[in-house]
Amino acid sequence: MTTPTPDPLRVALWLAAQGYAVHPLAPGAKLPVRGCDRCAAGTKERPNPHHVPHDGHGCECIAGGRPCHGVLAATSDAERIASWWARIPSAGVGVAAGVSGLVILDVDCHGGQPPEEQSELLPGVDLPEDVAPGSIVDGRDTLALLVEARRATLPGCGPQTLTVLTPSGGLHYWFRAPAGTTWRPLAGALGWQLDVRAGASYAVAPGTVTRAGTYTVLGDCRAVAELPVWLARDLDRTGHRARPERPRAVLPWRSRPMSSGYAAAAVEAELRTVAEAQPGTRNATLNRASFNLGTLCAAGRLDRGQLVDVLLDAARHGGLSDREAEAAIRSGLTAGERNPRTHTGAAA
Repeated sequence: MTTPTPDPLRVALWLAAQGYAVHPLAPGAKLPVRGCDRCAAGTKERPNPHHVPHDGHGCECIAGGRPCHGVLAATSDAERIASWWARIPSAGVGVAAGVSGLVILDVDCHGGQPPEEQSELLPGVDLPEDVAPGSIVDGRDTLALLVEARRATLPGCGPQTLTVLTPSGGLHYWFRAPAGTTWRPLAGALGWQLDVRAGASYAVAPGTVTRAGTYTVLGDCRAVAELPVWLARDLDRTGHRARPERPRAVLPWRSRPMSSGYAAAAVEAELRTVAEAQPGTRNATLNRASFNLGTLCAAGRLDRGQLVDVLLDAARHGGLSDREAEAAIRSGLTAGERNPRTHTGAAA
């Protein structure tokens, strides 16, 4: 007895009820549908004469409630979803990862030759020494190797999470992003045939039928677990975690040149380190910078009074009180002056 294919609208509404944003995919394909003829350039052989280049964020189709530009139009609004699938009943279901708070581990099963160097299977990971030649044939093996190296539990065999079998035999492990974190896709950064759907990317929902086959849920689990800590650490290490860029400190001491050449560069580097120090490290950072610059002061390259002024400026910028800063500067400079730096840059 064959299992009936889920109705795409029901799948889309079920996902939306969980808080996930969805958008329709072209029937039989994995590509998002377009809202109108303006929104697709066509191909080199058959260009679209109606195409108008434009920024998808301001596309009129999205403003008009049409499912254009994929994840940019994705929604969890039930009425809009129903209207989309009323027009295209056989459309597949795409799930926008970032706005849905999802991090989906995409384990490929494409075949092909793995990297010749084992270190390239999982860059930055110390692999077990007993990896047999030829034992890694696809992403499932690469993931198993990562799990072994981390002494972790293979997703789907430990804490359960929604897991989808792709038509090619690959797997999609769905996870919720930990609160307050943002993630991004970087193809292959984690390992060979291991990708991540996050940020502005999307995944194909289970039940979607393509020309290659059907995306199918494995097992009975329909819940989405939080991203495991061990996997989050690896994805952070490989650059998948998006961290807000801190604005570089404005350097108020630039208007007071103190030296030139090596000494000037040293002052610049140390002051910036102090100004941009993270909470909990500021006092120690200031003390270390004062010591380093104190070694130059003792060698006669910098003026102690000027150093105290600019270090205090940087410390204030970084969030330290004058009382904290003055004590750290005084002790650091005094210790540094006992170790004057030579002309080669090394402490005497």
